[in-house]
Amino acid sequence: FDKPQERWNRGHRGVDLVSSADQRVYAAGPGTVVFAGSLAGRPLVSVEHEGGLRTTYEPVTPLVRPGQRVAEGSAIGTLLPGHQGCAAAACLHWGALRGPASAADYLDPLGLLRSTPIRLKPLQAG
Repeated sequence: FDKPQERWNRGHRGVDLVSSADQRVYAAGPGTVVFAGSLAGRPLVSVEHEGGLRTTYEPVTPLVRPGQRVAEGSAIGTLLPGHQGCAAAACLHWGALRGPASAADYLDPLGLLRSTPIRLKPLQAG
């Protein structure tokens, strides 16, 4: 995640999560699908959550339609290979923003996981 200083500047407005092509993609939380299709040549799904939070998932072939309510963990799409800028064969670009798209405040989506304990493993056994 590399938040631009001004929303029109360059930046990386999400995180890339290495995965496998055809992997199911799941909603980060309950909400309503606000977009499911192709935008600027990129297939994506966008879900609006309570409090004005919106999460985006690309490149994803939608399994949902706009207006559909989804629960946390609901399958919303299938990951496609070839996300630009990702060295792996398939990466999910996961984004989060708050507010209307024209004035959105981009957020690091990993911050949504703060309640999940993270445990680091040693680099070497020993």
